[in-house]
Amino acid sequence: MPNSPQLCFNWKHCIAIWLVESRAFRISNLFSNGHTETVIYSALKGNPDTRIEVCYLTPKRLIFIHIFNPATPGKNRQQVLKNLCNYEFGSQKETGQPGLDFSEINIKGISNYLKQGFNGNETIYYRKGSPAKSRLTTSSYPGSPQHTITYHFHEQPFLEKLQPFLEKFLNIVIGREIEYDEVQTIDLQNVFSGLNHHTDT
Repeated sequence: MPNSPQLCFNWKHCIAIWLVESRAFRISNLFSNGHTETVIYSALKGNPDTRIEVCYLTPKRLIFIHIFNPATPGKNRQQVLKNLCNYEFGSQKETGQPGLDFSEINIKGISNYLKQGFNGNETIYYRKGSPAKSRLTTSSYPGSPQHTITYHFHEQPFLEKLQPFLEKFLNIVIGREIEYDEVQTIDLQNVFSGLNHHTDT
């Protein structure tokens, strides 16, 4: 996988090379929305339900790379809530302007992310067949610190925001916890193990 802007023309060229030439993904759809273009890649190897959505403002400005799987609603939510900024992989602490410039440090950061894949795990709590809560333990990128986030899911956004307070009330005041029908813990490497696992097969 090229880590230098001299080896590919722009983000669209680089990412297409990485995903398609690894033979792990294929382009399954693309669409435009205003000034942005989104390309969707479907898995050919690894987890068949994993798809990658890549959004560009221009060929040299990357807005996001979302790696989705229906089995990991918390990891999906984490990605949707955050777009890339220009200092994503730099030492500066400012967020910078939206989107990631096509530069050597940014290419290296995205390349390492796609090579190594996800890390950590997600525990999903189901009620009546649907995810009600997720506890996600992971890092944003390889080598960065892991953290744990809890997400609540509800058809009504207002009730979704109240859910953490309801759980605390039942636990502290009444001395009981909310019950769930099923609990599953998923190793995020089983969702996206990285392109390094697919280059030689």
